[in-house]
Amino acid sequence: MDCRNARGRVRKERIKANGGKHTAAEWKALLVASPVCAECKRPWDIIPLRPDPRYKHVWTKGHKIPVYHGGTNDISNIQAECYECNFEKNAGPLKRNP
Repeated sequence: MDCRNARGRVRKERIKANGGKHTAAEWKALLVASPVCAECKRPWDIIPLRPDPRYKHVWTKGHKIPVYHGGTNDISNIQAECYECNFEKNAGPLKRNP
């Protein structure tokens, strides 16, 4: 649990350093305009529910340019992705100078 909290803090600092932000209204508007996953193009209603019942939706916020690679948290860098596609993504090796 401690390592998960530490990763969360590192990610939060990285997002802050990269800049950009979006509102809940901007996210909701993007979600309404996205009837399918941006990665696999499957409609939301055919994607299986997440195994963990705490999560009610199959969509997640995905970054077009990963935060790890300098992507911002601006709405222009966010896309609606299914949890399966988002969790399969890997930021890979760091491509920028820290």
